[in-house]
Amino acid sequence: MAARQQPVPSSWDMSSVRSPAQRYLSVDGCRVKYIGPGSADRDAAAVRANHPVPSDCPIYYFEVEVVSRGRDGFIGIGFSTAEVKLDRLPGWEPHSYGYHGDDGHAFSGRGTGKAYGPHYTTGDWIGVVLNRIEQTISFTKKGFELGVAFEGVSEDRLFPSVGFRTPDEEIVANFGCDLATRPFKGDVEWLKQEALQRLYSSILAAPIPRAGKDQNVTGELVFGYLQHHGYWDTAAAVARDVLGGAAAVSQQDVQNMQVRQQIDERVQAGDIDAALALTEQVAPGLLAGNPHIHFRLQCQKFAEMIKAGLVADAIDHGRSHVVPLVSNGSGGGGGGSAAAAAAERELLEDATALLAYEDPTTGPTGYMLLPGHRSELAAALNRAILAHSGRSEDSALECLTRQATAVLQELKRGGNPASQMLDVQTLLLEAPDTAGG
Repeated sequence: MAARQQPVPSSWDMSSVRSPAQRYLSVDGCRVKYIGPGSADRDAAAVRANHPVPSDCPIYYFEVEVVSRGRDGFIGIGFSTAEVKLDRLPGWEPHSYGYHGDDGHAFSGRGTGKAYGPHYTTGDWIGVVLNRIEQTISFTKKGFELGVAFEGVSEDRLFPSVGFRTPDEEIVANFGCDLATRPFKGDVEWLKQEALQRLYSSILAAPIPRAGKDQNVTGELVFGYLQHHGYWDTAAAVARDVLGGAAAVSQQDVQNMQVRQQIDERVQAGDIDAALALTEQVAPGLLAGNPHIHFRLQCQKFAEMIKAGLVADAIDHGRSHVVPLVSNGSGGGGGGSAAAAAAERELLEDATALLAYEDPTTGPTGYMLLPGHRSELAAALNRAILAHSGRSEDSALECLTRQATAVLQELKRGGNPASQMLDVQTLLLEAPDTAGG
């Protein structure tokens, strides 16, 4: 079940006044102006956005433009939870964070801040970045990064927030709800890409557990993948240069790999007879013990014969070698399930439909003669050969990749922020550059 989409901040919230100090604010959508007396700290007033940042959002960004610094420029920009008092600037109370324009200090849960960035004033615009992956809040000024202001930010429901203290202070926010007509001024994509690269780097830098002191897990995974898929020359090079001779490709493995490669080539070339003969050579008894793959190969031969114009021969072949192999779906005879039997009948119907076309590749079932279908059949045959030989259909690397993909999907469904930015295939592609290899 897909996670329900959470609402996002879109304006400042004055729907439920929670503090008398908010009478000092004039709020119009994304614009706020301070209209209070501003004589002391007790006259401060703040406002929050109408929604918190979604809990599964990995990188959240919004901008605040200072329309007017007012009398003293006591403007605070940041985040706060729903429980924080609104008669204080962001950062003056626990669970709130603020970057203040009058002194450039960053405040977090107390009335005294730390030196952080430059002052900001009329005409300046401030970008605010909440990074839930790294649990940080950072700011930019006119697009210039000011660095991390707050670390260990773990609150689940944080609202964009802004506060004021002296007359005529005024800001307008951009929450990114209508970027077509009101785009961000800052380069948000660059900020996100930088965060993504740091995330990938942290993952790739994680140590890989080893069963033995000198075990090269990554090298063994790569070696196993190459060996599994018949890249025997490359596998031998990895065994020699990466694993230092700790693994080796046997001559029998090389011969089997070469035959499997030949089978793949023959299927993709449409030469099914050669593929059948080679299959019996490398995996004796496979075709008799696996009627389903045998049926698919014979059905493909039927299609290839039609393409070659051997229609009469194709019909004879279909009657004698294809139809008898169709599973009855009872679990006996062909040994197939009802679903397998239905799929085989559908494939046979598609193959038979090729007879209706002078050029069978132009018909609706011409897909059977396309490279993609042949490649899929060759891959299925290779898996069957491996299983018949008592080997796994997939390499350990492929099993790990599939498991990682499943785990990532579960994390995404659970609302994990970091998982929203990750993709296993992209991670594999990033690995060489990020790892410096």
